[in-house]
Amino acid sequence: MVVISRFRSLWGIEPGPDQAEWKKKFVELKAHGYAGIEIDFAGMTPDQLQLLQNNCDEVGLEISVLLFSSWPQYVGPRPRGLTPDRHVDFFRDQLRLAKILKPTLINAQSGADYWTWDESVYFYQRALQVEQEEGLQGKVCHETHRNRSLFNPYAADYILQKVPQLQVTADISHWVVVCERLLDQGEEDQEILTRIIPHVRHIHARMGTTQSSQCPEPLHPAFAAERQFFESLWLRIVQHRQQTEPDCRLTWVPEYGPFPYHPIGTAQTHGELADSEGKRLDALFQNALTQ
Repeated sequence: MVVISRFRSLWGIEPGPDQAEWKKKFVELKAHGYAGIEIDFAGMTPDQLQLLQNNCDEVGLEISVLLFSSWPQYVGPRPRGLTPDRHVDFFRDQLRLAKILKPTLINAQSGADYWTWDESVYFYQRALQVEQEEGLQGKVCHETHRNRSLFNPYAADYILQKVPQLQVTADISHWVVVCERLLDQGEEDQEILTRIIPHVRHIHARMGTTQSSQCPEPLHPAFAAERQFFESLWLRIVQHRQQTEPDCRLTWVPEYGPFPYHPIGTAQTHGELADSEGKRLDALFQNALTQ
């Protein structure tokens, strides 16, 4: 049976002096049933990464690394001249830093939305070579994220047909807002999702809407159509993995982030929403494996 492991994003949680706040939070996350954390490590020194790894080891949490192939955290205007080759070089440097954390997996926001599709194909072919050379083959998943090469379903479909070995982190909330539609109605959209599902090894299970990449209240009746679409897609991914590779492991994150992703004045904080959705979806996914 597929092992499904829930990781918690540290997005919006400050580390505190010497990571003291993270260290306290790790105890809570372990008690909540998380297998590990997902951390954007941009700006951290090797010593800080080693401390983080030690603190996770102490409480028994695994680490999923979130990294960028360029322009980490989108700070300031986009730098000029970020060619595919420059992305490849930066990507290699980030992978080498990531190894300090002994990650279970690496989630990459990679490539660029302003490249041609063939430039993206070239980048991903090079990226796969780099992953192999750095001893991380099979550990890296490339996210379907705005601002990046896999930012919409049609670009992603083209790239994945040219680079079929590519593993994907499915965050389809980005596609829904980019396309301004749920992707379970048109035949072409449905066909693309069907072709992409076999590439998914990691899920960012965040429900979005056609106008926002984060739904503040997933269980509100106003979002029934969105909930049906996202849950159906996530269950298809789980069931596909169960059918094609029943002894594998599928990792996922209830990735709900702070303002401006999370609106002001909502009933739950973004962290409370992540944890409540984490528990709810965990039960949904586990139940799907017994069907």
